[in-house]
Amino acid sequence: MSDEYEPDTPIMSVETPSLTGTPTMLTGSEASAAAPDGTGNYDFITGPDGQTYAVMKEPFVWKKFFIGLGIPLFLMIVPIILATIADSMDPWNYDDYESEELYVPLVNDTAYAIAYTLDTQRELEWCHVPPNPEYVNYYCDSGENWMTMYAVTERTVFLISGNGTSYYANFSIDTDHQEIDGCDIRVTERDSWTYCEYHRGSDSSSHLHIIKETWNDDYSSDEVGQWNETSEMIEYDDGEDHGSQIEMSIYVREEVGHWTEDEGVLHFDSGVDHGDTIRIEVETRDISSSEEADSKQATVEVLLGISWIMCMGAPLISIGMVIYGFAASGGKAMGVGGAVALASFPIIGFFGCVAVLSAGY
Repeated sequence: MSDEYEPDTPIMSVETPSLTGTPTMLTGSEASAAAPDGTGNYDFITGPDGQTYAVMKEPFVWKKFFIGLGIPLFLMIVPIILATIADSMDPWNYDDYESEELYVPLVNDTAYAIAYTLDTQRELEWCHVPPNPEYVNYYCDSGENWMTMYAVTERTVFLISGNGTSYYANFSIDTDHQEIDGCDIRVTERDSWTYCEYHRGSDSSSHLHIIKETWNDDYSSDEVGQWNETSEMIEYDDGEDHGSQIEMSIYVREEVGHWTEDEGVLHFDSGVDHGDTIRIEVETRDISSSEEADSKQATVEVLLGISWIMCMGAPLISIGMVIYGFAASGGKAMGVGGAVALASFPIIGFFGCVAVLSAGY
């Protein structure tokens, strides 16, 4: 056996740790920031595979909110401003009107006449023949440089029952000088109104239509009678039994006076003696102010028209903002703004529409 040196055999010792059963706290370890905790900008949802996913929340963009709120509010508030401007633009300046009384003298029998010249800077606006002791109903129709006076008489006609619900009466007028101005039919019915439409034609073609409007469950307008100057027969049948006869008043007007700027003389003759003079009132207006008033009135109508469009469009725009905001990705803030604007329309929009209505009168 050799005496060579051999290294000592290493001694392997395994030290078994001792478990004492005492809990130990681990400190100094920082939690990973990669895992979302659900309290920030994430929502946790469970997918169809049963796994939990973190989904980033949609940010609330205030700029979009104010767009959704501001545009409808703008359409609600602007009509109030425009209506206020329109209301302040009163086209009717009453200082531009001048009234005068013409005492027209008697010239022959029952004829009255007076020279009357209209200032070249003024135009005729209105005329009136006042009541008189004879209680003749006069009225005056006028234009910028003319006026015509009429006497209106009431003629009572009784329509006699014929076959079924038909009624008839004879009636005639002097078609060269007279016109029918209206009529009243004495029939008592609920929810209905009967009136006349008169059309004066040439070659004996003047005719009268009797119209009945009814408001029951539905509105209806029907011709229930007629008259023409050729047959001189009033016919009436509305399908109802009104007894043995119907009383009808027909108002006939006849021209009794006239004036034109070219002639320059006012004539009046109603066949009635009014004494030494008859009083006729006229009202004139400055032409330049009239043109200015027409321009202002046109501007007012434009402003009110725009106001109505904006006032009616505001709730529709709000609804559109709400639909777009909640349907489009990233538009929730705009939808919320539109919803707030829509909720405010019953208050702000109501006052806007009232302002437009008030300015229209």
